[in-house]
Amino acid sequence: MINIAICDDNQEFAQFFYRKIKSLCNSDCSVLPAFNSGLGVIEYLKLHAIDILFLDIDMPSINGFDLAKVLCEKYSDIIIIFVSSYEDFVYSSFEYCPFRFLRKTHLNDELEIALSKAIEKIVLNDNNILFDTTDGQVSLKPKDILFFEGQKNYYYIYTVNGKSYKCRGTMESVNNLMEKYYFFRIHSAYIVNFEHIESINNKGFLIMKNNQSLSISKKRKNEFKNAYMQFIRKRVTK
Repeated sequence: MINIAICDDNQEFAQFFYRKIKSLCNSDCSVLPAFNSGLGVIEYLKLHAIDILFLDIDMPSINGFDLAKVLCEKYSDIIIIFVSSYEDFVYSSFEYCPFRFLRKTHLNDELEIALSKAIEKIVLNDNNILFDTTDGQVSLKPKDILFFEGQKNYYYIYTVNGKSYKCRGTMESVNNLMEKYYFFRIHSAYIVNFEHIESINNKGFLIMKNNQSLSISKKRKNEFKNAYMQFIRKRVTK
């Protein structure tokens, strides 16, 4: 069951939004009663799970950005979709790695696709992929993989929990397997998860969320920039 929540201090809008999401959901989804504050979300998460959170930004006490920062640190699996009347917030929101940014004035055009893509991401990320490592088979979720590194006839898998695995095989086979999960081959030796890129510096290096620095090859630099910009643009529903 996919648990969907709304956090908005405007009770009238929250109820309207709740009904709209309910009308788009199937039996695989549960839509929780709307939270009117970030504190309510934090308290709820102590005992329960939220998979998708539609989050207002301009709220008293704890605003949407402050709540998103807490969630990114403690509940990083939650898909955050910012919902705001203020379109100027869209660029500021990228710091908190939202899945999408919805404009309250364009919900009829934007909500359905944002919700369907969020659910699609959950389904994809919940797929377990079997890898034949040198120590036996390992089952990993795409969301738990930071990047792959190729070395001669082997490749290494680096994960968010700090573990690494050695597998026999080519980076080409890895690339074919992982492309649909938002991975990109930035170098003949590296395939990275877009979701776990921390920053990009002007010297042609990526900094991953484990602080690992990876080189982008010159011949792939433009293709990478275009692919990453498309990935970022998808966070703002058209």
